[in-house]
Amino acid sequence: MKQLITISMILALFAFPLFAQIIPSSPTDPSVDGLFGTTEYPQVVQLKDMRLGYALSRNGQNLHIILEAPTTGWVSVGLGSNRMNGAHMIIGYDALSSQVISEETGRGHGHSPSSTKLLVQSTIKESGGKTNLEFSLPASTYSSGNELRLIVAYGTKDDLRSKHKRYDSYTIAFQK
Repeated sequence: MKQLITISMILALFAFPLFAQIIPSSPTDPSVDGLFGTTEYPQVVQLKDMRLGYALSRNGQNLHIILEAPTTGWVSVGLGSNRMNGAHMIIGYDALSSQVISEETGRGHGHSPSSTKLLVQSTIKESGGKTNLEFSLPASTYSSGNELRLIVAYGTKDDLRSKHKRYDSYTIAFQK
């Protein structure tokens, strides 16, 4: 048992530098403040009418992601799949009196609260008819493969269950 734990720890230590080589890092760590700064994210892609940014922290330990969507409702990023089913979803909305962010697991065309909690930091901010969901999570969670598959979506209501208005998928191909 001790041998298995030791091997697991050694493999985890190697995962951090591996991830650092395959995802662009930011010159300065993005500030998880809900604002899509012009220089915070070295990688920015347009996905339909949404904007996705991602960066590795300078120390290689955290993956930072932000999604900007033209909505006053919920916004979501699913990690690990190009479809809802099987994705670890970060979903949230900014209502007048409160901000809600939940980690969910995609099941078929739906989702439910996840027992796995990965978020290191997260925030959601609505302003000027747009909503930004920004978060960071351990980079080692997704560093073992050749790519990271994502699904992004948004809806028009301040809830976690209404149907999306628009969605898209994206794959971050790791540079090895």
